[in-house]
Amino acid sequence: MDTNRWKSILVPRGTYEEIKAMSKVQGRTIGGQLRLVFDWYKESTAVLDAPSSTLPLPGGGNSPRPKSIRKGKKAPKAK
Repeated sequence: MDTNRWKSILVPRGTYEEIKAMSKVQGRTIGGQLRLVFDWYKESTAVLDAPSSTLPLPGGGNSPRPKSIRKGKKAPKAK
């Protein structure tokens, strides 16, 4: 094995069995499944670690308020 390109990792047996089963169902190699799981992890922690100014806002875009999608009559004002 080319140790400049590939490395072995230790995982608990149960974790290995789950990753192996997931990779088989999804038609991937175990390495491919680990890359996918790691990408999911990086995406989820990037959102948690991002400053609030860089988080996506409701409605999309960089506007501080979501865009209205209502068409036609405007909603009545609150009294």
